[in-house]
Amino acid sequence: MRNIRRFFGWFKRSDPARKAARSQLKAAKRGDREQYLALASNYIDLAQTFFGCSFAEPTELRIARVTQLFNELWQNLPYSGRLSDFEFMLAQALIESTSDQGLTTSTEALVIKLRILSPQSRFAFLAYAFGNWPLRWIALVMRIKQVALHRLLSEARCELCSISWESLAHEERDCLEAISTKLDTCPDIRANKSLCKRSSAYPRVKEIKAHWLELRSDLVEVRMRYVLNQGEREQLLSNILDVIADSSMQRPALVDRMVNTVHFSRHSKIKVS
Repeated sequence: MRNIRRFFGWFKRSDPARKAARSQLKAAKRGDREQYLALASNYIDLAQTFFGCSFAEPTELRIARVTQLFNELWQNLPYSGRLSDFEFMLAQALIESTSDQGLTTSTEALVIKLRILSPQSRFAFLAYAFGNWPLRWIALVMRIKQVALHRLLSEARCELCSISWESLAHEERDCLEAISTKLDTCPDIRANKSLCKRSSAYPRVKEIKAHWLELRSDLVEVRMRYVLNQGEREQLLSNILDVIADSSMQRPALVDRMVNTVHFSRHSKIKVS
């Protein structure tokens, strides 16, 4: 059964959108700005939402941040041989650009909680919950194992539910991580029943599950607040096209290209201010 799931999982990973993005990356590396714009459009909503859940600032300033981000990524594009390399640069740029962020003001408690999360937890949570990234992609770009990612997501859910992860017993944490794991796998009635019975032994776990279900609609509202409308989105794409028209791609050294084929680590530091 496990081999069958892996077989069908391979088809799932090779979805048409992913193949199209790889083609766009390949064309963009040859200098095709329109194809780069098509590639960037796949990640704009995530970047907008991430910055919105990190800083208290007007939409215009957030659009300027995203424009600068994708201009920097354009300049570093020759370093990326795979789509996951491009996504790694994107993720690291977002995380590092908010690592010293201190603005947590908001009129809504849920937004404040999102801003209080560590940049790593915030990215993982938003990429999974809002960006619909499979956990395998998130773990890959964050250079962590999926077990560690499930722990990170479980901690984030607890914090958003106003429950400290540190206050939970080890058994409660293990149960929450098991629930997180099951959320990303094929439905298994027998396993789900066993997990339900296991979680019923921990009242706080049941409380977190109930609270989390209540928060999901509020999280959708938060996302929609930061996703651009059609006019703003077109303006952002136009801004990106304008700035990359005046920007030149970097030319990585041969040794950098060789290292990156084995382990992607050589590229210029991207800092968005």
